[in-house]
Amino acid sequence: MSSKGLSPRELRIWYAFRMMGEDVLARVGRDMTQATGISGPDFAVLSRLAAIGRGEMRQQELGEALGWDKSRLSHQLTRMHERALVERRHGNAQTVLVVLTKLGRERLEAARPVHAESVRRHLLSRLSPEQIDMIVRVSNLLGDEG
Repeated sequence: MSSKGLSPRELRIWYAFRMMGEDVLARVGRDMTQATGISGPDFAVLSRLAAIGRGEMRQQELGEALGWDKSRLSHQLTRMHERALVERRHGNAQTVLVVLTKLGRERLEAARPVHAESVRRHLLSRLSPEQIDMIVRVSNLLGDEG
């Protein structure tokens, strides 16, 4: 590993990569929050619980599915529990289950069309089919640890 800093070109690439994702995520999150009161992280948790866990998952598995560390997930779940979007239930001695509540499911269903429209407006409609294909290819390449 080189101790040399990034060149100006490398910095431009790095910042462009970071800002692209952060800007789109922020816009989509803002749209959802304004329309439904659900934040981007709320939506991430609720949608994963509904899709992967059918409404219930071990907290550790949820964190892995989201790519979040324990602290971030714990704080997010505490905020969501206070708003009755999820419940935490103790399984066996070391297992905590995160359960989607009726209110959480209702809020998720209300947020889904807003999320879809916002993704279309802030991302998909601004790119050509070729650019979308390129983003998918780059994502696949960068997601591969090899």
